[in-house]
Amino acid sequence: MTLEQLRTLVMIADSGGVLAAAAGMNKTQPTVSVAIRKLEEELGVSILSRDRYRAELTPAGEALCRQARIILKQSRQLSELAGHLARGNEPELRIAIEASCPLAPALRILGTLEKRFPGTQFNIMGETLWGALERLHDGEVDLAISPRFEERLEFEDAHFTNATMISVAAPELIAELGAQPYVLRDLQDAVQVVVRDSSRNPSPLSFGFLPEGRHWYVTDHLTKKEIILAGMGWGRLHLHLIEAELVSGRLIPLQINDYQTRMEIEICIFRRRDQVAGPVSHALWQAFSAGIESPA
Repeated sequence: MTLEQLRTLVMIADSGGVLAAAAGMNKTQPTVSVAIRKLEEELGVSILSRDRYRAELTPAGEALCRQARIILKQSRQLSELAGHLARGNEPELRIAIEASCPLAPALRILGTLEKRFPGTQFNIMGETLWGALERLHDGEVDLAISPRFEERLEFEDAHFTNATMISVAAPELIAELGAQPYVLRDLQDAVQVVVRDSSRNPSPLSFGFLPEGRHWYVTDHLTKKEIILAGMGWGRLHLHLIEAELVSGRLIPLQINDYQTRMEIEICIFRRRDQVAGPVSHALWQAFSAGIESPA
């Protein structure tokens, strides 16, 4: 069985007969007939019904034709993948995204690149705090999207976007605490909800953590948000996650005189200086550093 025989079978089905298929393939009618007869002999089934003026596919031929279409599609995809890899494009691209990154613009860029390079498999890993940069440092990912916490000379970075975090609480908790503004000692008995660092070797640096207070630890910002919404604690949340709740009054910004209640975060794309970027990685780098969708 050859791909040409399968193409001939599909052409007969699509054109409505052997003669039309021969014309469509620029072949003679006997050539097409011989190709189908050899396929019948090899498979041991009757593909064409020849008891009429115009040969038609038998039920077995129709079933084989459906499978032939799948095989031909897979063959085209295999050829496209081979061409993709022959041009030096990476078969896989691993990207770690820290939770501070607004997902909507990041996903628009990734979606555009996925369409541009369908032969590359994109593997996305969600991380918190230093987890994304740790994976990049350890060679577990090719690129990281993360806040710029500190200068890291082993990385090259480029600005992607900005994010804002604000300290909030539910009205129920504020009613318990009393009227704003507060000072930190007013919050010592209230639970501070904290997202745990996903890195294996947590940094000693901390942002807004009150060591003398009460804490609940969670692994993601959505869980943190739900706990705060339930009036069970307070903490900083990303503005892009709570805009609707701020408008509706389900969350209220905190006013704390001796505490940074609003934090502006620069989100960057990072890559290792000692690694040569492939074409897909480079295209993704350019798209994120431009802050826009990559052109197809």
